[in-house]
Amino acid sequence: MNILPPLQSGLSGISRGFENLQDIASDIAQAGTSNPESINTAAELTQSLVDLQEQEQATLAAVKVVGETSEVLGALLDINA
Repeated sequence: MNILPPLQSGLSGISRGFENLQDIASDIAQAGTSNPESINTAAELTQSLVDLQEQEQATLAAVKVVGETSEVLGALLDINA
């Protein structure tokens, strides 16, 4: 049983999630500023908040994958010990 792919996928998901969360949070923080790339409408701000929640859930799912993989690895080590 090879558990490395799920672990790598989970860790990659966490890393990607933190990057995306940081980008979205930065967009929200710049809302209404003079920065030309900032969020300028309530609809854009609302969408960014929805994106933030979605990314949070995706990151939590990746954390759960890593946790479950860790449990499986621990069980396999216990069996082989």
